[in-house]
Amino acid sequence: MTRSQAAFAGMMLGWLSVCGAAFAQPAQNTPAATDQSAGTQSSIKLARLVMGIPAGEAWLSLGVGSITCTPQPDLKGWTGGRVDQELAPFSGPFKTEMERAGYKVVTPGTDNLFDSGSGSADYEAAGVITSAFVEGCINPGGLLNGPAGIRGDGSLKIDWQVYSRIRKEVIARVSTSGTSKVPKSVPGGVTRIVAEAFASNVRELASNAEFRGAVSAPKPVAAEGVLSPGQQGKINLAGNLKAPTRPIAEAVGSVVTILTGSGSGSGVLVSDDGYLLTNTHVVGDAREVRVRWSDGIETVGQVIRVAKDRDIALVKTNARDRIPLAIKRGAVSPGQRVYAIGTPLDKTFQGTVSSGIVSANRTIDGLRYIQSDTNILPGSSGGALLDETGAVIGIAVSGYQKDGQAVGLNMFIPIGDAMDFLSLERQ
Repeated sequence: MTRSQAAFAGMMLGWLSVCGAAFAQPAQNTPAATDQSAGTQSSIKLARLVMGIPAGEAWLSLGVGSITCTPQPDLKGWTGGRVDQELAPFSGPFKTEMERAGYKVVTPGTDNLFDSGSGSADYEAAGVITSAFVEGCINPGGLLNGPAGIRGDGSLKIDWQVYSRIRKEVIARVSTSGTSKVPKSVPGGVTRIVAEAFASNVRELASNAEFRGAVSAPKPVAAEGVLSPGQQGKINLAGNLKAPTRPIAEAVGSVVTILTGSGSGSGVLVSDDGYLLTNTHVVGDAREVRVRWSDGIETVGQVIRVAKDRDIALVKTNARDRIPLAIKRGAVSPGQRVYAIGTPLDKTFQGTVSSGIVSANRTIDGLRYIQSDTNILPGSSGGALLDETGAVIGIAVSGYQKDGQAVGLNMFIPIGDAMDFLSLERQ
C-alpha cells in the first residue's frame, strides 16, 4: 500500500454518525468509497396523450393559397372535455427525440411481435395538451401551384406526468411548450404540423432537469455491490405529492428536533398526517420520542418503522397543520447547490441552515450516499438536505472529523433510498 493509499484508508476509518452522543463505531477494514456507477439503462414509453384545452378555445385556422394565403373567416374551436388521442402519430416523434437524448424507448406492439409483454417499460410518460393552435394554408395544387397539401405553423403546451412501474407512483410532473414550422405544402399537413410541435415538447421534456433526475435514479432492485431494500407493506405519505416547493427559510418549520433519553437529533416532516423521517441511530431502541417543533412546542412521536441496515427510521406524530416538505427523488449532480437544515449540538441551535454543494455520489459498503461539503455536526442526523427549490433530496447521516474537527466530508442518504428501505409511497 502506498503512503497516499494508507492515508486515505485511515481517513475512511474516521466516519462518525452525527447525532448527539450516539456516535457509530467505525467498521474495521472499511473499504474506500467508490463513485456510484450507472445501472442498467432505463426504458420509457409514451402511454397516453389527452387533448384537454379549454372549451371554445380556437385551435385551427386554415387559409387558402399557393404563394400568398387568403385567411378564412372560420376558426375551429375546441368543444370541450378531455379526449384521448391516438398514439400512432405521436409515438414516432417521441421515440426519435427520446433516443436522440440517450433514452431507451419501448413502442408497444412493434418491438417484439411474439411477446405480448414486451411493451412494458421502467417508466411511462403521459401528457395533457393544455394549449394548441395550428395556423395553416391549403394549397389546392395544380400545374401552376405545385403539389397539393397544407403548410403552416403550430404550437402546443403539454403538462407531463412520468410514472414509475417499479415504485408505482408518479415521480415527475413537467410542463413544456413547443412550436413547429412546415414551410412547404405536404399531404396531411395539419398532422405534420402538430406532430412536429409535439416533438419540440418532447425535446424540452428530455432536457428537463427534474425529468432527467427522476428517470436516471437508481432502481430499487439488487445490483452488484449495492444493497436492496426488503419487502414490507407500503405506507402512504398523505399529501406529499401536493406539497409545494418553497423558500429555504420557510422549509425550516418542517424540520424538527428528535429528543430521546440518550441524546437528540433531527427529523423531517414528509406527510400531512405527521410522518417524520430520521435516522435509526437517532431513535435507538426507543418506541416513543419527543418531537420539538420550530416554535418550541413538543409532541410525542411513535417509532413506526426502522431499517437498521440503511440507518433510516419513520416516526409518527401530530403534524400540527404543518406543511410537509416536497420530495424530489433521482440523481443529483456534483456542483449542485444544496442546503442542510437540522439541530446541531442541542435544541438551542434548532433550525440551523447551512449551504454547500454536492461533492459526489458515493457507494460505501453497498449503500448509496450523497457526499456534500454542507456543514453538519452531531445532532444534525436525520435532518434534511434540500435542493434550491426547497425539496428534500437527502437525509443527513454521517460526517468525517479529523482531530475532532469537521472537514467538510459529510454524507446524506438519498431520499429515494430512504423511502425504498422503509417502503414509503407518496400520495
